[in-house]
Parts: sequence; C-alpha cells; structure tokens
Amino acid sequence: MSFLYPNILWLLLLPLCLGVLGIVLHRQVGQAWRALVSPAHETELVRTRPAWRAALPATFALLALACGILAAARPILGYTETKSSASGRNLIIALDISRSMETNDVSPSRLEEARAAAYELIDALPSDRIGLIVFSGDADLVVPLTYDHAALRGTLEQIDRRWTASGGTNFGRLLEKAMQDFHRSAPHGTNALVILSDGEDTVDTTPKMAEQAKENKLLVITVGIGTTTGAAIPDPAGENGLWQDANGKHVISKLHEESLQQLAEATNGSYFAMSSGTDLAAFAKEAVGKLDRHEEQFSATKVPHDIFGYFAVTSLLLLVLSIFLNTDWRTPHARMLISGLLLLLLIAAPPLHAEDAATSYAEGLQKVASNEPDAAKEALSLALLSPDAALQAAALYTMGNINNEQTFNKLRDLYEPTSDTESDEEASTVPGQPGPDELKAIVEELNKNIRSYDDALSISPALTPAANNKAKVQELIKKLEEEIKRLENQQNQQNQQDQQDQQDKQNQQDQQDQQNQQNQQDQQDKQDQQDKQDQQNRQDKQDRPRPQNSQKQEPPKAPQLSDEEKNRQRAASILKMHMDEEKGSPIPQFEPTQPVLKDY
Repeated sequence: MSFLYPNILWLLLLPLCLGVLGIVLHRQVGQAWRALVSPAHETELVRTRPAWRAALPATFALLALACGILAAARPILGYTETKSSASGRNLIIALDISRSMETNDVSPSRLEEARAAAYELIDALPSDRIGLIVFSGDADLVVPLTYDHAALRGTLEQIDRRWTASGGTNFGRLLEKAMQDFHRSAPHGTNALVILSDGEDTVDTTPKMAEQAKENKLLVITVGIGTTTGAAIPDPAGENGLWQDANGKHVISKLHEESLQQLAEATNGSYFAMSSGTDLAAFAKEAVGKLDRHEEQFSATKVPHDIFGYFAVTSLLLLVLSIFLNTDWRTPHARMLISGLLLLLLIAAPPLHAEDAATSYAEGLQKVASNEPDAAKEALSLALLSPDAALQAAALYTMGNINNEQTFNKLRDLYEPTSDTESDEEASTVPGQPGPDELKAIVEELNKNIRSYDDALSISPALTPAANNKAKVQELIKKLEEEIKRLENQQNQQNQQDQQDQQDKQNQQDQQDQQNQQNQQDQQDKQDQQDKQDQQNRQDKQDRPRPQNSQKQEPPKAPQLSDEEKNRQRAASILKMHMDEEKGSPIPQFEPTQPVLKDY
C-alpha cells in the first residue's frame, strides 16, 4: 500500500498529542476533588465512573481522527495501465477570412455564417479527427488534426479577420498547405478538405494545385457562403462605411459558385450552398463517407486503485461509537471535539486535481467518439469537479450536446418511416406521426438540456458554441410547440367531428325509434279499431230480433163468452158431432196385416 499524498501523514502526530494531553488532564483534574473530601466520607459523597467508561470513547475518537487522516492521504493498492484508441476519418476545415467575408448579404456576416457552419460540421462528425486552417492570400494551420473538438471549438471561437497577413483569396496556397499537413499527420488513405468561402479566387493557381490534390487522394468539399446578388463590402474606416478599391469605387462582393463547383469537381468532391436551405450536417456525413477510417492508439495511462473509502468508513463508525459511549457528549468541549472530527471527515475525501479532471474530460471525449453516451456523461461529471472554470464550461457544453443528441434520436424515432403494407414486395414507407403528448415530452427534455448550456455560459460567457447550440435548440423547441399546437387543433377538430358524427347517428337512431313507435301505434290503433268494430258487430247481432217461428207464442186467451153464446156453441158442436156420425165413425177401422217375410 502506498499514498498519493504522503505529506498528509504528518498529521498523524495530532491524535497522538491529543491522547497524551487527555491522559495528563485526566490525572490532574480527576484527583483535585480529593483535597475537598475526607477519605472517610469518600464513598458517600463521590460517585466515580469506571475507568473504561472514560477511556473507551476518547480512544475511539482518536482512532477516528487517525483513520480520517489516512483517508485524506489517499491510500492506493498499485496502478492499472489502460490504453485507448479511436477510429475516425481525417478532415480539415478551411475558413476564409478575407475582406470579402465581412460582407453582410447574409446575417450577421459571411464570416459568422462560416463559423456557424464549422460548428455544425464538428457536431455532425464527433468521432472524426478534424483540423483547422484559416486562409486568405496565404494559409495557416491553426489547429492540427485532433480528436479534441472542445479545443477546436475554442480556437474557432477566437478567429478574427485580423489574423490574416495578406489580402485576397488564394485557393492554390490553401490546397498546398492542406496537402503538407495531411502528408505529415495522415499520409495514407483518403482525406478531405472542407472549404468555407465565398469563392472569390484572386490568384490563378487553383487548377494546377487541384490536379495535385487529386493525385494525393485529397477530396475537396466546398461550401458556398453568401448570395449571388451580393452586397458592398463594409469598412468602418472607409467613406460611408464601405470598402473602396484603388479607383475609389465601392466594391460589390458576390458568391462565386462556379469557382467552388469547379474546385470540388476537379477532386471528385462535392459543392454545398448554405443558402439552399438543406441540412449541412447530412450533406457532410454523406460527403465524408468516401473517406478512409484511421485508427490511432493513445498513450497508456495509469489508473490508481483507491482504498481511501475503507478508512473513511472506519473513521465514521469509530466516531459514532465514541459519541454514543461518552455520557458527557453534550458538554461544550465534547461538542467542539465532535465538530472537529466531522469537519475532518468532510475533507477526508481527496479533491479532484486538475490533472485528474483533465483525464476525466479526455476520457469523456473518447467515450463520445466511441458512441458511449452514458459512460461519457459519467466521465464528464467528474471533470465538473475541476477548479478550472474553462474545463467546467467545456464539460457542461459537451454534456449538453450528448443529452441533445439522445433527445434528437428519440425525436427521429417518432418520425421513423413505417411500412403501410404487410407485403415486402409492395411495402412503401410513410413518415410516422407522433402525438402531441409525445412531442411535449421531447420539448420538456430539450428544455432540461438547455440548462447545461446556461450553466456553461454562466461560467464562461464567451463560449459562443454553447450560445449557438442553445439558440438552435430553442428554435427547434419553437417549431415543436407550433407542431404540438397544430396537432392539438387537428385532434380537437377530429374529436368535434367524431362527436358530430355520433350525434348525427344518435339522431338517426332516435328518428328510427320514433318511426317504429309510430308504426306500432298505428298498428295498435288499427287493431283497436278492428276490435271495436268486431265488438259492435257482435252487439248489433245480439240486439237484432229473432224470427217469429223461433219464438214461442202463448195461446191466445179465450174471450169471455156469455152464457147464451156458450150454449149456442155447445149446440153447434153437438150438431157437428151428429153430422160426423152420419158420415161414419170418426175412429178408423184397420185390418190386421200379415208380417213381412225376410229374404235373408
């Protein structure tokens, strides 16, 4: 076991001195009461504590102090050597800083737009090795090929047109300088030179150097800055604030797309116009896809195996035991001792030194290059403990970029094209359509990510890349909020339409129910009418008089006759009877008949 900070071990004399002082004071103060108490009454008047009750808490406290000092000295058990490597492509960004780049036909100026384009290229190619050249009449390599994109951004931020030593624009000299640097740093494979310029070539050496660049496998990608209509070149010291040539005339600078296109085509490269409105990052990724990847081994680093945590935990446990075993822990002297021990425990953890923070920051950049965002954020969080404000700002800025990239990936997944048919042969992709709630979650994440840029700018207000990225994210948030509002309006309209359709359907159903009820009512009325008619018919039939022959007639009552009439009738009846007897007996006489014989 060894210690990274062995000078702290001298503090171990402190608990030793405190222990000796405690023993001396205990003997002096502990025996002074004997002068006031008679030995005969000692057992009655004095209650003494056991020796171990006084010695044990103090011993634990001193041991806690000793363990805290050992932890502060940062004990380690050897080192582990680590080697890291990175694989990427080599390209150099060439920034035109000639006088014509001050023209403000694009806001705020061509130079600022070129600077913003360079930042965008760096963000689009996080795992590639990038260098930086500034040029006008001459070319200077200000940042060699490097994976340290934070340092590249810092240099790019400070670039000013006054860095140029000569006027004009010399693409031939630029190509020559780029080939020299690639020959020294990356002699094998295909490399790229990205030129950010307005295309005004004032020296006629470009065609010859372009042929040499093609032979040296140098791919030239040109990015046109400015407009074809152009504008006057500003000059604060000139008349009317405009630049004048030797004849006293104002110079109108325009974007020369032809020269930039010819330079790119001569080396099998590509041309991109910033005013086209297309995505520069996507164009850059496609353009550098032709380049060869190079793998680079970094120097080995030693990582110590820290064990200070064991001593720190032991110190804390001993301190807690000392507090609970000491019955007089509420006394002022004990409180002072406990406060001092706690303060030592707080400072026992070794601070992250500048070299450790720089190592953590470099490790974070390597994790970014190897597409390990979570590990990169963990390493960068350690770099935030650095006392260097610039390193803190750079770490916050990089963490903001990592968080935004993860959020952008979520947003891309939401709009990921999906197949609208099950057949692979007939499948056609259509963009996905996220809902407003999903976009609100993205906006919430982006607002959180902006805080990293705000923190970086609060530490280093001159960190222009953080301000630029913050502005871009805010612009994206604004567009997403507009899309959310549109989707919510569309959703509300759809809900209203669904409600209207449902209402119409309900109304149709109600009308149908009413019609059915009306039909049933009509049928019931018809049935009731028929029943009533039948009942009336039955009633009429019952009320109709019966025929005469079907009715029983009572015999008519005999009229009341007088005696004379009765005698007359009797005489008439006797006369009639005698007349019948003369004609024959009223009783017929029948002869007996023979029985009929049956023939069977």
